[in-house]
Amino acid sequence: MTKTIKAPEAEVIGKIRGMIDHLYPGIEEEMREVFIHENEDAFKVVRRKVDFRLSFHAWFLLKFEFPSGATAMEMADSFPMDFFTKNDKKVNKNFLDYKESLFEITAISKDDRDYTIKDITDKKEYLVKTLDLPSKFKKNELIQAIIVKNLKKDYFFYGVVKSFTISNKKKFIKEILKEIRFESKLRDRRAKEKIEWEIQK
Repeated sequence: MTKTIKAPEAEVIGKIRGMIDHLYPGIEEEMREVFIHENEDAFKVVRRKVDFRLSFHAWFLLKFEFPSGATAMEMADSFPMDFFTKNDKKVNKNFLDYKESLFEITAISKDDRDYTIKDITDKKEYLVKTLDLPSKFKKNELIQAIIVKNLKKDYFFYGVVKSFTISNKKKFIKEILKEIRFESKLRDRRAKEKIEWEIQK
């Protein structure tokens, strides 16, 4: 029987969730209910349990602010004990450097696994490699997504990728980018704040 090898990103996410469960027992389950109520529109594109899980974890680990004032990934980055390896820390840094924006799909590989996407804000292009993307997107389609770089320097989508049918493209882009910039300001603010740890030995 062959053992399935987990991607380093999946291993680190598991460790961070374990750390959070130890620090705030039961909070993940509690926040899952909050997430469902606050993101009802997002679940129109979620058709599988795995997609819901990815969507929730992207929010829970990257965006939700804990009582400490930091996100799970930010707490893991500053955690003072030897719980995370050097490799774990590299993976975590990559998650912290995630890019969220509105993108235009400029090219799709023949096997539908590799997407070249252009950021609407700065026109920069990214090659995103996927393994099991449920929706079949089309060239020139607009998508809102989070992309993260893995240890091999390849980008992957994290969370749910939303595509849109738009009547007023200009107004739509303005509204979505406003929302993304607000999230970005929150990230910048948190990055300047030091997390204080009191470890009981």
